[in-house]
Amino acid sequence: MSTSRIYLPNDIWEPTEFPALLAIGDSWFWYPRNNLLQALVEHERLKDPYRFVQMLGYNGARLEQYVFGRYARQLDKYLSAGFRSSFSAILVSGAGNDAVKYELALKRSCGGIDRADQCFDDDALPVFLGRISAALGALVQRIEDAYGAASRPDIFIHSYDYPIPDGRGFKIADLKVTGPWLEPAMKTRRVDQAMALRREVCRMLIDRLQATYAEFASRHQRVYMVRSTNCLNSPEYKKDWDNELHPSASGFRQIVDRCWIPLLAQHGYART
Repeated sequence: MSTSRIYLPNDIWEPTEFPALLAIGDSWFWYPRNNLLQALVEHERLKDPYRFVQMLGYNGARLEQYVFGRYARQLDKYLSAGFRSSFSAILVSGAGNDAVKYELALKRSCGGIDRADQCFDDDALPVFLGRISAALGALVQRIEDAYGAASRPDIFIHSYDYPIPDGRGFKIADLKVTGPWLEPAMKTRRVDQAMALRREVCRMLIDRLQATYAEFASRHQRVYMVRSTNCLNSPEYKKDWDNELHPSASGFRQIVDRCWIPLLAQHGYART
């Protein structure tokens, strides 16, 4: 019998390995070779029942697609009567792809601007954050409709850490598969090439996103936010970040150890 397993959509559950966690997410859950879920199920403090996970979504998924788009059918299946009783908690990951779609909510031209806060579009940023909150709300409502508001599992959402917009994409054997994501958005919106400015733009966007998630969690019972900003702060950032958007294996392990496990332990999913 396996000590842990992450099931892909439509995998058949082994009779002795029913998943206790439902993980709905994009590339931080799905990223090949290393990802947040793999670091989580391998962590020594995670309690054994929660080392079996059913994963939904896919790389590139946007939050609204879990309820209204191409991944809604997956969600409906695992929230149906034959599956939902297995899950003790639901993990939700998303918003990175939404941000890229919205060109990071930047002004159409940031040429000549040398302050990060002045790069954001005063109309686009609230729209982007509002859509994130609305998509999360629709997802929580869909879960509550399936379980009943009083009996649904705990829900854990998470913020990100501060990415480095250095133009690195995802590669396999030195062949670029996808990305970069941040540097092209900066170029399209004519953000000055100074890395300090571009990093500050990313930092401010992640902080606003975290504030949106924190406010959302405060308004919903048994929705908890994992804060992971400023976890990866090594001066040699390439050890922590595989590319612009995704931590390395050691980076994900740090985020799980420092940010996820302490919160999960508070709610009985990990040992203190």
